[in-house]
Amino acid sequence: MQTDTETKYCQTCGIPLDIDYNNLGANISTEYCDYCLKHGVKGYDFSMDYLIYLWGLFPEEYYKEVGISYTSSEIRDIMSRRLPEIKRWKQKINTAHVLYELVVRIQEYINRHLFDELSLDTLSQTAGISKYHFRRVFKTVCGENIGLYIQRLRLEYIAFKLISTDISVTELLYQINYQNKHTLSRAFKSYFNCTIPEFRKLHLNACPEGKHPVQIVPRIEKVPPIRIACLKLEWTEHISHDFSVLWKQILHLSEYYDLQSNDCQYISLTLDCPLISSEEQSRFMVGITVPASFRVPNGFFTYETEAGEYAVFPFKGLYHELNRVYRYIYLDWLPSSGYTLREPFTFETYLNTPKKTPVSELRTDIYIPIVRKNK
Repeated sequence: MQTDTETKYCQTCGIPLDIDYNNLGANISTEYCDYCLKHGVKGYDFSMDYLIYLWGLFPEEYYKEVGISYTSSEIRDIMSRRLPEIKRWKQKINTAHVLYELVVRIQEYINRHLFDELSLDTLSQTAGISKYHFRRVFKTVCGENIGLYIQRLRLEYIAFKLISTDISVTELLYQINYQNKHTLSRAFKSYFNCTIPEFRKLHLNACPEGKHPVQIVPRIEKVPPIRIACLKLEWTEHISHDFSVLWKQILHLSEYYDLQSNDCQYISLTLDCPLISSEEQSRFMVGITVPASFRVPNGFFTYETEAGEYAVFPFKGLYHELNRVYRYIYLDWLPSSGYTLREPFTFETYLNTPKKTPVSELRTDIYIPIVRKNK
C-alpha cells in the first residue's frame, strides 16, 4: 500500500496525482493536475490560507477526484499540513496574499487622499517597497497602471459631483485643488468622450422628462461606523471572481460562525457611482457585518464604513430591479431633496435572503451618504 509520503501531489492545489510511472505518457505532468496545468500553475493570486479555506468549502470536489470523503474541517487540517511542503507554496508562503493586502491598503490611502499629491515616491514609501516593485505589484493585482488608476478615480469623482450637484466647475476645481480648468476639460473629454456641459446635459436627460417609475421615500439616519468582513470583486488579467462565488464564501462564513444569530447582516458596498463607472472598473465588495471582537479568518479582510448621515431607501423586490432605484435616487430624488452626496460610496444591506424568502419579497436597504446643501 502506498504511504502518504510516497503519494505525489499537485504542486499547486495539493490534490493527489494518480500517476503510473511504468506507463507514463509523453504529455502527462508529474507535478500538476490537469486543472492547474490548464489554468496556469502560477495563476493563483490569493494566499495558501485562502486555498485551504476553499478546499473546506468544496469537500465534494476532493471526493470526486480522489474517492475519499472528508468533512470540511478534516480536509482543511489535511491541506494545512500538506500545502506548505509542495512547490507552489514552500518558498513563498502567503506572498501573494501579503501583496494583495498591501495593494488594498494603498487603495484605501488613495481613496482618503484622492486630490492630494500622490507621487510614486509617496505611494511606494507608504507601501514600504521600492518604486519599481510597487508599480509591478499594483498592476499585477489591479490590472491597471497606478497613474491611470488615480487619474480615472479623480475624473469619475468629478463626474459624480457634476451629475449629483449643481456646483460650478470653477467652484469644484477650488474644492478639490485640481490643476486648472483647461487641464480638466482636456482630460475629461479624453476619458468620457464628451465635454463637461455635454456630460451634464446627457445625465439630466437620461430618461424622458427625467422621471422614473420608482418612487421611494427614504428615512434620514445618522449611522455609526459599521465593521464588515468582506471579499473584493476582482477584475484583473489573472482572475475574475463572480458574485456567486464570493457570496457562497460569505454565506459559509456566516453559517460556520453563526453570525446571523448575532444580528449580523449581509452587505454589499461600492465605492463608485453606478451611473459613471463601468462594471469592470467598479470597486465592489460583498460581506457581512461583524462585531469588533470578531476575528476575521484568513482569506477575508475587514472594512469599516464612515459614520455620518445617510438617506436609507427601503426596497422590496428582485435584486435586478435595484438599478432602477439607483437611477431614481440620483436623477430624481437627489436634485430636489435639499441634500447632496458627500461621496460616491454607497452600500446595501439585505434584510432577508433568497434561500428562505420568495424573490418578490426580498427586502433591501440602500444607504446613500448625504450632507445638507448650503442655503
